Amino acid sequence: MGQEISTIGAESALGKRLSNIHRQEHYQLAYDGKAYPLSERITIGRGPENQISLDDSLVSRQHAIIQKIQEAFFITDRDSRNGTWVNDAPVPPGKYIRLSRNDRIVVGRTELRVF
Repeated sequence: MGQEISTIGAESALGKRLSNIHRQEHYQLAYDGKAYPLSERITIGRGPENQISLDDSLVSRQHAIIQKIQEAFFITDRDSRNGTWVNDAPVPPGKYIRLSRNDRIVVGRTELRVF
């Protein structure tokens, strides 16, 4: 006689509690062999005051910001000279673009990846 296997029903008390658990995503930004955990707000640019400072002459001193809004991360361009691109599409001035895992961000000649 085999052992009976039971499953947790969605209508059970435990099933209802488990359905309320949301796995929080932990995103990182990678470039040049380095990984940076995404936090509430990250600035990207050529200036040393940025959390991610890039040695790229096509990157503005204050180029872009990645910001956490609720449980998602968004990027905006800071009116840079050469723009910010996500997956080969430009980030429109004044707009926030939601980032997803495996997105490719290009600022100047520098490529960053979200993972």
